[in-house]
Amino acid sequence: MVSKEYLSASDNVLIIDDFLANGNACIGLADIVKQAGANLVGISCCVEKTYQGGYQKLVDLGYDVYSLARIKEMKNGKITFV
Repeated sequence: MVSKEYLSASDNVLIIDDFLANGNACIGLADIVKQAGANLVGISCCVEKTYQGGYQKLVDLGYDVYSLARIKEMKNGKITFV
């Protein structure tokens, strides 16, 4: 939740998320930005779990998405990066 006194139509917003999995948190935040009439300039995340599809969901909605690290899979206690 974001108070209307902190987000207005004159704002440019970059969403930063810790983990991108299914993309639902970013979609919810993007909706808040849209309701405020602000401009969403992009979405960035620290770690993307590529196998969960969130990146593609956000791109399909027209958002620019950037990740610092991309995980291909987590299996048997081992992490494989893209």
